[in-house]
Amino acid sequence: MWLCEKLAECRGTEIQKLSVDPPTRGKTEAAYDAVLQLLRSCTLLPGQHLREKELASKLNIGRTPLREALIRLAAEGKVLSLSKKGYFTLPLVEWALLDSYAVGRNALTLALSHTSADRVYRTVPCDELSAAELAIRTEAAFMEIGQRASNCEACLIVEKFCFCSHPLRMEMAASEYAATLRTSLATLTDAMAMLGRETSLVKSALMNHLDLEQRAIPHAIQEIGKKKMAGLSFSAGSL
Repeated sequence: MWLCEKLAECRGTEIQKLSVDPPTRGKTEAAYDAVLQLLRSCTLLPGQHLREKELASKLNIGRTPLREALIRLAAEGKVLSLSKKGYFTLPLVEWALLDSYAVGRNALTLALSHTSADRVYRTVPCDELSAAELAIRTEAAFMEIGQRASNCEACLIVEKFCFCSHPLRMEMAASEYAATLRTSLATLTDAMAMLGRETSLVKSALMNHLDLEQRAIPHAIQEIGKKKMAGLSFSAGSL
């Protein structure tokens, strides 16, 4: 189960440490982090079969912690588990992405209405970001809004939205949408300096950015579909 890092602060309680065997937990956590990093790298295509033996060899991790990591990822909705078939990366379909954007938009709007100005938002010039960094920086802005609201449920929804829409953002950053995406992120980043102070300003920049991403969904799915048909991945290397 995904837990917000601010859970104790949100609920005003301390998280009781579970009695878990450290070596076992360490291997499972390492496997989880390794698979999650692979999924976020977009070296795998949407709907691709995650074969345990090949995945364990590629990531140099044991089958048992790998299986535990996949079970956790499936529970979090980050991979698809099919009975008697195994695990698969999430398929990228238009209606599912549109639903994700509707939910993400609502969660971010709600979080914005409860954000605090307890710290300064540190920015990075967008013209210095690579394509991958452009996608990651956008998601960091979304997560900053979710975390500032001190609402674990909002954090969870925003985190899942970022994960599910990450392939779309990576495709945009590597396409003709890159320049527009970079400009829109720069506008959002500038507005984020007023997070917790000028909510309407941040919301306007945020909604405009989400509108841009949502308009790119059909094009991105088409391009990703072409790569899947050709047996290619987003970048070098595949499982």
